[in-house]
Amino acid sequence: MSWRNNKTNPYLTYAVILFFIFDGTALGLNIWLTQRVQNQTIELNLAGRQRMLSQKMVKEFLYAPPGAATPDLREKLSQTVNLFDRTLNAFRMGGTTLDTDGNLVTLNTFNNRHYFELVEKAWGTWVPMRQDLNNYTKTPTAELFLRINQRLDAQSTLLLNYMNELALAIETQARYETGQIRLLQTIALILGMLNFVAAFWLYRLRLQALEQEQSLIDSLLNSMPSAMVFTDDQGHLIQANPKFTALLGLDLDSAAQHKIEDLIIPYPDKQGIWQLSFLATHRAIVKVEKTSAYQDDKHLIVWRIEDVSEDFAEREQLSSLAYKDPLTGLDNRMAFEEHFNQQNQLACSDHLYALMFLDLNNFKQINDTFGHNKGDMILREVGFRLKQFVSDSFHIARYGGDEFILLLQNIRDEESAIAKAEYLVESLKAPYYVGSEILYIDASIGITTFTGKQSNTTKIISKADKAMYQAKKNHNGHNVHLIQWEG
Repeated sequence: MSWRNNKTNPYLTYAVILFFIFDGTALGLNIWLTQRVQNQTIELNLAGRQRMLSQKMVKEFLYAPPGAATPDLREKLSQTVNLFDRTLNAFRMGGTTLDTDGNLVTLNTFNNRHYFELVEKAWGTWVPMRQDLNNYTKTPTAELFLRINQRLDAQSTLLLNYMNELALAIETQARYETGQIRLLQTIALILGMLNFVAAFWLYRLRLQALEQEQSLIDSLLNSMPSAMVFTDDQGHLIQANPKFTALLGLDLDSAAQHKIEDLIIPYPDKQGIWQLSFLATHRAIVKVEKTSAYQDDKHLIVWRIEDVSEDFAEREQLSSLAYKDPLTGLDNRMAFEEHFNQQNQLACSDHLYALMFLDLNNFKQINDTFGHNKGDMILREVGFRLKQFVSDSFHIARYGGDEFILLLQNIRDEESAIAKAEYLVESLKAPYYVGSEILYIDASIGITTFTGKQSNTTKIISKADKAMYQAKKNHNGHNVHLIQWEG
């Protein structure tokens, strides 16, 4: 795949247009010449036939003297006279006549002055003879025969000469015009060939310019520090640099078989973050920037893709540290409060929730007696035991020191919450093996229950905290105390 600006060089366009103009001119001249030669051939043939007809009339007239002029002879003479007259009149005024094969042809009025003068002279000589000949074919009298014979002796040669001159003039003009047109054809063809050579040369220059342009673009793309991809509006790949194929772990032909949306997919729950799809050899986390571009008025999308896997992992780790208690591995206070607020926004009025506040009993004495290191070991073990209860409906976090906070969702009734709390307390009473020491500890839990969305979550936490202190105060084997929330 290549990125090219395919806009046509205007000089190349002009050269191609001129080539077709010159070539079309030569072709047009050839067609016009062919038609002109055909017309001149017809005129030349008809002029030659007029010479023959003038001689034929004399013979047919002499073969039909009075007394011997049979109807057949007179009919033949009449046909010859009429054909000669019709053709000469067509030369003079334009019109139709019959060609040498008996086909109807149309002649145009002569524009050549010399032609016209010859035809007019022939017409002036012919008209007096035509009337007498037409009369003779109808009534062949001796007097009319004698008069026509005298006219023919005086004027038939003159009429023949006019027809000879006309034929010669037409032939000479035809040769001259043919030569001129052939010259124009040759010039047009030469110009066309020169223009073709120029067009081909410009085309080669254009190809070289495109290759240099492509080489420059490829060089720029290959030197980009990020992966670059060009696609159409439907997401089909047009071009990509090696950084992109290296990121995918695919060659360009394999990548081009898929749309860009199949290769890069949004990362779940992370706006602005993308991930390579399963089609890639590894699922890198990437950042994507899209811009528009145009190639020959065609809209393209330019994708700039940057591998941010390491940065993303570091940010996720920092985010995890910000929301996790490093000692117990449980969520910290900030994470719990954020979770509690989110769940409160989604709370349903017919669902019962329980918020529990847990505090380890006599933990300060353990710290004072055995030291903070062993106290931390106990807290770590408490966190481990509490983790076993964490689920989608039971969220547990370390609130601070030896205090833990718990949110139980969608419980059946208050007794269920109390039973859950007592079970937690029992799980914490198991012995703790701290170095060479075996220690025991229990806990007090305060509970407050509520239904539906609450306007003040801080007061709910405070109510559970108060219930926890009440459980400590009443510590007589019952480590759980519940205060109903009436917020």
